[in-house]
Amino acid sequence: MHRTLALLSLFVAFTWGGAAAQVTDDTLVPRGQLRLLFTPSFSAWDSRFGNEAEEQLADDLTDATGAAVFPGLADLEARVRALTGDGSFTGLVGSSSAVVGHDVTRIDLGGHVGVFDWLTVGVVVPLLKNRTVLDVAFRPDTLGGNLGLNPTITNGEAVAGFLTGLENAVAAADARAQAVCTGSPGTSSCTDAVTLTGRVSSFFESSRSAYQASALFPIAGSPAADALTTSAAALDQDLSTAGLAGIGADMAFASEWVTDETFTRLSSTGGSGIQGTALGSIDGIWALGDVELSALVRVAEGEVRDSGAAVPRYAYSLGAGVVTRLGTGSVDEQDVFLDLGSGDGQIDVEGRVFGSLSVGSRLGLRIGVRYGVQRPLSLLRRVAPPEQVTPPIGSLRAVRWSPAAYMGVEIEPQWALAEGLSVFGTYRMYSKGTDGYEVLGDTPAGGIPVDITDLERESGVGLHQAGLGVRYSTVARWLRGAAGSPMELHMRVLFPVSGSGGQTPVATSVEMGIRLYRGLWGR
Repeated sequence: MHRTLALLSLFVAFTWGGAAAQVTDDTLVPRGQLRLLFTPSFSAWDSRFGNEAEEQLADDLTDATGAAVFPGLADLEARVRALTGDGSFTGLVGSSSAVVGHDVTRIDLGGHVGVFDWLTVGVVVPLLKNRTVLDVAFRPDTLGGNLGLNPTITNGEAVAGFLTGLENAVAAADARAQAVCTGSPGTSSCTDAVTLTGRVSSFFESSRSAYQASALFPIAGSPAADALTTSAAALDQDLSTAGLAGIGADMAFASEWVTDETFTRLSSTGGSGIQGTALGSIDGIWALGDVELSALVRVAEGEVRDSGAAVPRYAYSLGAGVVTRLGTGSVDEQDVFLDLGSGDGQIDVEGRVFGSLSVGSRLGLRIGVRYGVQRPLSLLRRVAPPEQVTPPIGSLRAVRWSPAAYMGVEIEPQWALAEGLSVFGTYRMYSKGTDGYEVLGDTPAGGIPVDITDLERESGVGLHQAGLGVRYSTVARWLRGAAGSPMELHMRVLFPVSGSGGQTPVATSVEMGIRLYRGLWGR
């Protein structure tokens, strides 16, 4: 019965799911023993598995016209078209290119205790150090470009003076319209006064929105600036003709091109509408990840041995377990662009099934399967398309994040070179569905319209990895009484094979580990 159950479970493990964690390392600890682990690893990537093909991380900061790297540019273009009547206006600022890379150094520290020969409990505490390498180059288009630094950044007083003049003109035009229409309702004079009020009000709202839309604005001397000046002058003349004071201030335009230096500082510059950190490399500090608590049990084990043979023809074992991943890590900061978090900050509950099969003295196979569900978490997020590196501060929302369930499988064939020394291959597959998001509360003051599906769109993950490694263990010899205190050493390299999801890292990982055993009671 035990043999049938084990073989059936191994078959299930072969046919289900994908994994990204070391499920095959979930071996049980002998009763009364404490197993201490120290597992450092290093992962690095500069690209991701996009929806259709592999993409460089730098693609989000690379653009020939600058349109893709400045949030709000589309809104600015719409406002300028409304103010000038030129429906073909397109903003040109310059070209950008970048080199972006991430790497994560992780150290897993932990201990597992064999309560019984069939029950092991433990805890793993991960420490992480994240690093982002960023090199950005920006070249302004000083010949054909028509946008520069928004004057709210370089000359805020001039912008405020122009908008105040427009706001006063709106009030004066409205007061005049009310007076005319009260005295002569239904006349052409009343109609003209109301029309003028609408024009001034519309020009004021569009101008204010244009200044607030982006860190960019038409640069003085450009055709767009000339057209805006003409529109403002025509409105001012109509106000004067109506006997009103007029705007009283000139429209302010950009006086500086965006340079390589100002480009990286724009996201932290007042008046840019972004209000985050400057773009640059991030050398993170060591931080606590999501602590794992586990309980593992042996379900079945056995062997088939020929009469008088020193080595079984084959041996097998099957186990299962539950892992709870606590929300002790921190998510990435919403105001630190290209930041990496140390964890998810919420609780996972994960079920695992793992088994091993050895054939003779050389050939072995380990298999592990896991399935996890993740609890929701409330947090702050800039709600913007995933390719937008520096979303505007107006997109910041309190959201409820509901991470999707995940599952995986890991298959590890191994070949013994000598007793206790083996080489092994690794295949891992990990799959996670699309996360859910919900905006909490009303739109805050200064908020802009957002689409919550922007956060959901590339939150799914699909990943296949392959690797090679070497393992040394004295546990089997210790169990026979042929070795002193047992220990295990391993090293492996994992390579990405394929993936999907949009934001899945194309990461290469190097991992080493040591496990030491100490007796607590019994042998």
